[in-house]
Amino acid sequence: MGKAVSLEEFREFFLTEVEDAYPEVAETETVPDRLNSRAAEMGCYKLTLPKEYGGYGMSVTDYMPYLEAAAEGPGIGRMLVHTTNGIWRPIHHYGNAEQKAILPLMAEGHSVVAFSLTEMTGGTGRDLKSKACREGETWYLTGEKHLITWADRADWFIIVAASDDRGAQDSLTAFLIPRDTPGFGIDATQHTMGLHGTGHAFLTYDQMAVPDKYRLGEVGQGLEVALFFLDYSRVSLSNSMVGLAQRALDEAVRFSKRRTTFGKPICTRAQIQTHIATMQADIEAARHLVAHAALLCEQGKDFTAQAATAKLFNLNMIGRVTDLSLKVHGGWGYTREAPIERIYRDARGFWFEEGTQEIQQLVVARYVLDKTPDA
Repeated sequence: MGKAVSLEEFREFFLTEVEDAYPEVAETETVPDRLNSRAAEMGCYKLTLPKEYGGYGMSVTDYMPYLEAAAEGPGIGRMLVHTTNGIWRPIHHYGNAEQKAILPLMAEGHSVVAFSLTEMTGGTGRDLKSKACREGETWYLTGEKHLITWADRADWFIIVAASDDRGAQDSLTAFLIPRDTPGFGIDATQHTMGLHGTGHAFLTYDQMAVPDKYRLGEVGQGLEVALFFLDYSRVSLSNSMVGLAQRALDEAVRFSKRRTTFGKPICTRAQIQTHIATMQADIEAARHLVAHAALLCEQGKDFTAQAATAKLFNLNMIGRVTDLSLKVHGGWGYTREAPIERIYRDARGFWFEEGTQEIQQLVVARYVLDKTPDA
């Protein structure tokens, strides 16, 4: 099993090997086999996975610096780390023995699970339009999903569908189905502005027969299964935003020291220093918000509102930081030769992962209204 590499070795992998592989990733829109193998060798897929499955069993707070380091590199790197170190959780908590047998394979990079919730025709939660109708020991699934990460290479998919028409809290059921299920359509041509190589795809299924043994959790537990992943994932994504924002700041500082105007580096200009200070303050505040939510998660406490708060703040934070970094870079930052160009595009993916800004606002507002006594 071994132990995790040092944090500095981990960061170096993403800032060198993953960076070097990025042109190929951007051109082919896939993860090269050698990069997947190297990521597995570096322990990327087993950081938080329990030791019983061959993982390192890191606590959430011990893991956060590793994910932040991964997020400093190209988006594909942090996605490899973020998704794998989160998706095992609902399988471990709700899965049967056969389903849990997938987890050691994930640890070694031999199996990939895609979380399939988002739909084109409906919202999330109780607004899902995918249907699951049961006949004996077989379920028949009809519907679609889109923007499903790693769908191009996943061999298993967690799909959440409505198992009755009541639209209630317990109206959804989750399934963990294999890629080769007859009638399962996977169209991996959904290319995005950034996050190249992450294999987003449309999924379609019409009366697709799924044996009951592939159900994940109990009937009606689908929303619970989804939230079990989503709450943690929002902390993980918020932490990723800190890492990418730190990279944007680092690039701005390096550029400001080498770019000269009127005989002086632009880092000596008051306006540039103002931008740098603003970025630093934003990142520090964001890092502490993530640490608070991560600690609550680790302690087994309710952290739904804190996870949404961190994501809400960090969405705005990374928007501000990447905007300011681009301003510091000037026109050169708008060229593809400048790292900030890719960083800027990758950052915009956070706007939609695990709920938009508006969704986070709803979660936070409900929390505040519920905990505040009436006048």
